[in-house]
Amino acid sequence: MASEDNSVNNACLDRLSKLGLGFEKRPNVQEGRCSIENPVLLSSLSNGIEVAPASLMACPVAEGLARWMSEVVIPEAERQLQSAPTKLLIGTSYQCRDQRNGAKLSEHALGNGVDVMGFEFAKRSPLAIASQAENSPEASFQSTIQKAACPIFNTVLGPGSDDAHGDHLHLDLRERKGDYRICQ
Repeated sequence: MASEDNSVNNACLDRLSKLGLGFEKRPNVQEGRCSIENPVLLSSLSNGIEVAPASLMACPVAEGLARWMSEVVIPEAERQLQSAPTKLLIGTSYQCRDQRNGAKLSEHALGNGVDVMGFEFAKRSPLAIASQAENSPEASFQSTIQKAACPIFNTVLGPGSDDAHGDHLHLDLRERKGDYRICQ
């Protein structure tokens, strides 16, 4: 089983390299009930987009972020905001903690979740994830990228979902029964 896990992880690392991501393979994390097997410290995405700060996460989360940025965020930023993103601003990636309600471990505690706080751009001011002015290009951009994260991640929570997610997009790969997804 360990060699099968290793080959799956090596295949993920190979995909990250082929996508042109800047990352370092890190040793496994074990901190009480919290753990990440085969984590990576992600520092940049393809197209030279910086990840700030560099963030520790499971390899599949880094791969999901790269896919979301290249397939959704970059084209939508150029279309709706007329500027390419230069930086992805991360709030929390790995953090050993329970979910806010305390019922179980947070996906952050498994390196399986990331909080996107906003973006910096080449030709415009930064955009923080928040309630945006109605009918603004920023509101349209944020709504589009939030909805389009849903087929890539299993959980997508952001402004409008609840008070705890009013200032960021929470993206994670939590596996649920029947491939159930939460997209709010």
